[in-house]
Amino acid sequence: MPVRKSYVLLGSVVVWIFLARILNGRHTLQIATYENTFFTSFVGERALSIRGNRTESTAFIYFFNPIRGVIDGFVQAIRDLIAVPAPNSVIPIIGWLGVIGIVAFVVFATSQWRTALLSVSLLLGCGVLGMWQFTMDSIALTLAAVLLSLAFGLPLGIWAGLSDRALRVMTPFLDLAQILPTLVYMAPIALVFMIGAASATIATMIYAIPICIRITSHAIRTLNPAPVEASLSMGSTSSQTLRKVQMPMAKQMIVLGINQTVMAALSFVVIAALIGAPGLGNPVISALIIRNVGQGFVAGIAVVFLAILMDRSTSAAAKRQETFIPPSAQDIKRKRLTLLITGILAIVTVFISRTVLWAAIWPKEFMVARQVQEITNDVTAWILENLFIFTNGLKDLISYSILNPLETILSQSPWYLTVSMIICLAVVIGGVRTGILAGVLAMCIVVSGLWFESMLTLTQTIVGTLLTMIFGMALGIWVGRSDRAARSLRPFLDAGQTLPAFVYLVPILGLFGPTRFTAILTGVIYATPVVVKLVSEGIRSVPTTLIEAATAAGSTTRQIIMKVQLPAAKKTIVLATNQGLIYVLAVVVIGGFVGGGGLGYLVIVGNSKPELQGKGLIAGACILLLGVIFDRIMQAGARRSS
Repeated sequence: MPVRKSYVLLGSVVVWIFLARILNGRHTLQIATYENTFFTSFVGERALSIRGNRTESTAFIYFFNPIRGVIDGFVQAIRDLIAVPAPNSVIPIIGWLGVIGIVAFVVFATSQWRTALLSVSLLLGCGVLGMWQFTMDSIALTLAAVLLSLAFGLPLGIWAGLSDRALRVMTPFLDLAQILPTLVYMAPIALVFMIGAASATIATMIYAIPICIRITSHAIRTLNPAPVEASLSMGSTSSQTLRKVQMPMAKQMIVLGINQTVMAALSFVVIAALIGAPGLGNPVISALIIRNVGQGFVAGIAVVFLAILMDRSTSAAAKRQETFIPPSAQDIKRKRLTLLITGILAIVTVFISRTVLWAAIWPKEFMVARQVQEITNDVTAWILENLFIFTNGLKDLISYSILNPLETILSQSPWYLTVSMIICLAVVIGGVRTGILAGVLAMCIVVSGLWFESMLTLTQTIVGTLLTMIFGMALGIWVGRSDRAARSLRPFLDAGQTLPAFVYLVPILGLFGPTRFTAILTGVIYATPVVVKLVSEGIRSVPTTLIEAATAAGSTTRQIIMKVQLPAAKKTIVLATNQGLIYVLAVVVIGGFVGGGGLGYLVIVGNSKPELQGKGLIAGACILLLGVIFDRIMQAGARRSS
């Protein structure tokens, strides 16, 4: 960024703070939580009208209700297979032993025996924790959502990979889906499709399909063009080239896309318990409501086990080919014999699970959930009693030094002053067009009547993003410069990217209580892995010639980092900041569930109180507007800095 831009930004901030102090408390647009505006009342009335016309409206009778029925039936069929008792029975069609046998066979057939052994161990761990029923429900819902997501995502991804026009049309929707916090679209989907498995599946698909489209499109577009050109020159049609050349070449990347789709679906399925999804999200939410850290920890560990199982099994399938040497006839025969034996064993386990009760329903004698809960609660109590000065001190330090002053400026300033500051920031960083867009979207928030709550959410997001970038930059530089650090932190970074935010929320709630700081810290933990990976990638992509030249000139390590690597990786760092902000915003909104306040709290209250449903829906729209404003500012800044 040129020096004069820095001066303009600094001067604007100083003027803004000065005027905010003078005009403190004026025109803040604050209204009571249970008070509606004209706009929220109108939306609430429309929502009630939609609810009342489900059995009369043509759109519901011939479109929405049939979709809901089909998806509900699809999910229920999978649940009947592995999770809930089949009709006229006390056990599922396949009991727990049969499920383990099938999983072991499928994972072994697509990867290797070590991964199959790990998968079986993790499933057994879920059962020992007393979470078998919830785990099977989560698997059923995830499987249904993934199959439907791939049915739409793979064809669209291939189309986007082959057609520039299709990619241009899809890109705005893919970008919107990426920056849209999950809590925003759960409420309107539940309004149309009612709470339950169907709504949860549709919401999960909206979250997972863009990932499948992006990776599949990338796989097609990054292929070596020589084989494709050779195929076309030999007279093959476009369809033949796609089926016999492009798809086989892109297979490994497409399998990776399936892996990421599975992980995204699992991550959302846990959160979708807020709209009636069965599975592991229910005990997590119950633990949050009653602040039972032990119960939440047990459910969270089961989520971790399930996430590792799905991640390792699908990623192992993508990396299965370790050599380009074709297998010998003896190797093929041995593999087929092994698959035959394991297939027979899987059939035997299914048969046993259908005939023996202990193999159908997980035995209570092999559960340690109560013991784990007690130990976890005891450890939490000890920490709160003996380390109170540290936990409370950290919370107070962040609250009094950063959070409270910033919240006072943002929420107690006149709305027109803050809107002007947002426009100024957008113009300086992204240009006039970005400034106009930011101004229009900010005014939409003002018109909605939820400006004050939006500023509370924005405050938490800014503080969370600031902390995320402090930790993420430090760790990202370390990982980018050290292979040992990269190997050591990789498991934690992978786990951090795949686990739902709810998993972190429970222990942090137990340590810090239902406060804004709990929501912010959860957002920091959730967003930091993404920032670390992006920053480290930017550091590693700096040409070695620049580093060698700086070293030869006598630069110290600190000088190389500050004057060579960071400036060269500026574009990636801006992207990391953008992603960090979006991730923090998504979790800060969920933090409304644990005392975070702001827009997230209004969304949750709107889901539980019909008279505030309109306010909850508008709050979701305001969350989206905030995300779009700062995403566009950051993206424009990244383009202008390149």
